[in-house]
Amino acid sequence: MNNDFRSNGFKVALLAAPLLAVLGMAQPASALDIDSAKDSAELVMKMRCSLDPEQDVIAWWKGTLFQQDPDPGKAPVALMGFEGYNICRSEKLEDGTWRMLSRELTFYRDLKTGKILETWDNPISGERNTVVDVANDPVNHVQNPPGRPQMPLPWVKTPGWLMLTWNIPLAYPNPLMPEQFPRQSSGPVYAGSEHFMFFVKREDMENPAIKSAPLLMSWTRTGPWLPWMELGQRPGGLLYIAQSAKLGSLKELPQDIQDLVHSKYPEYATAPATWVQPNVTSWTRYKQLQQQSGGKD
Repeated sequence: MNNDFRSNGFKVALLAAPLLAVLGMAQPASALDIDSAKDSAELVMKMRCSLDPEQDVIAWWKGTLFQQDPDPGKAPVALMGFEGYNICRSEKLEDGTWRMLSRELTFYRDLKTGKILETWDNPISGERNTVVDVANDPVNHVQNPPGRPQMPLPWVKTPGWLMLTWNIPLAYPNPLMPEQFPRQSSGPVYAGSEHFMFFVKREDMENPAIKSAPLLMSWTRTGPWLPWMELGQRPGGLLYIAQSAKLGSLKELPQDIQDLVHSKYPEYATAPATWVQPNVTSWTRYKQLQQQSGGKD
């Protein structure tokens, strides 16, 4: 082999190496189409949780709980504050179904001191109630169940921002039937509603390098008295108003909540590892706690 051939071959190899490296690299993810029905489930997961199944995402909230009086002439009355979070991760099944696996904690706070409540002097009944934290595990969700046609998300678009509203009316058999739980049950049917508003930057949603888009939210809920308030079927109910945002880690939560996670709820430091059903609500958890303690009313 002559020297010219060796020299030229070496040059060809040098030129080819970067091209081969580029060809061998994984191709970047394509941008999601915010107006596409096909991409809607993935868009929701990117907005609400993450497209990375290894990433835990924390959605924090803080708000006020109001008493709604049945008398239309009376204004709602603030009863207490509340603060908590949901920790989630997502997974995509082989058939393309997206699932969100999560659990959530919420603590009630005294309006004047801000301290987390363990007992509450109930101004409606005049009694002192033992407060039950919200500790729901799991709170899972299937975004695009098989057989259900997918629709484009009903975004409200402003320059630079996307907004999305979910209104969820609720009515189903009450887990706490009044015959068994006369002081804790609001009646044979749980009736209420939840209203979510999501605010996300369009450039984040369309950037394929971002797996979990920064998010601001608002949450409103109407519902019956909480079981631990022991108001039975007294007329009236509750109104929840809260703001919410994704956080970077548990260390961004208030210190008193971090302390309770470490001491009382260590499993809530991570999202669930496996999918289980059914979901847990404050009502089903209260029933379980009562049955474990041997009490019914």
